[in-house]
Amino acid sequence: MPTIPQPPLNPLEASARTLCALEQRLRRLYSLRDLTLTLPSGPRPYTIALPADPDAPLDRLSALPPGTSLPGQPLPAEMANVLEESAGAQARRAVAAGTHMPYWGLLWPSGLALAEALFASPALAQGKRALELGCGLGATAIAAIARGMQLWAADCFAEALLFTRYNTLRNTGQTPRTLLLDWRSSLGRAACLERSPFDVLLAADVLYEEEDQVPLLELAPRLLAPDGVFWLAQPGRRVSRAFVAAAHERGWQDDELEYERAWPPDGDTVRVTVHRLMPPRSF
Repeated sequence: MPTIPQPPLNPLEASARTLCALEQRLRRLYSLRDLTLTLPSGPRPYTIALPADPDAPLDRLSALPPGTSLPGQPLPAEMANVLEESAGAQARRAVAAGTHMPYWGLLWPSGLALAEALFASPALAQGKRALELGCGLGATAIAAIARGMQLWAADCFAEALLFTRYNTLRNTGQTPRTLLLDWRSSLGRAACLERSPFDVLLAADVLYEEEDQVPLLELAPRLLAPDGVFWLAQPGRRVSRAFVAAAHERGWQDDELEYERAWPPDGDTVRVTVHRLMPPRSF
């Protein structure tokens, strides 16, 4: 019998199906819980899905034999060419080797502060082409998309990209383009640069090790358009403070915003500084 063509899905139906498929993939990996957030500058509350057990991502990683690729981490559909596959494969090897810990599974104050800064600055976000390094659960990505940014989201954990796609679609009806890569590696930086320039570079709490400083200092200005801005949120860790000091020494201008309060989900009081860094311009 001839196949009867099915009418195309309308956008709402397609979005609902995608959301359901993403949720099923997440639930095969983790038990989930929802957290509803209200940010002072946000237009409305939004709901973040995260692992019900905060230790589950680390437990899952620790249970793998050394050198094993993480299960359930297919390359995103956007990653079709050789460069992207190489950057993704390199990121997966780094994760499996324990080079990076799965901090993405926690909701960090820096990500929420960066989201609040974006909500509070609609004129600086609307229509901007942006890249987020280390998207985690997607708290910042939700704000970026809600404020009209054209967003690329990058992370070295494919699970983080999956949560980001789910949480952004659930709250905004849209998803960012995703990149599985490690920006600390040469292939990861090349994959980012292939898509530059960006009007805005976003990063929340990404600086943990001394060796992270120079690669980011050199990468950020190369990623940005001539009038681009690097929005960096950091809670005052030594390495992140040293990075900001080094950026100042190199002539970067800095517009700082301070956020201090008890942050969900645990209610810990943390002061976060959101830096809007502008590298020196060439004339």
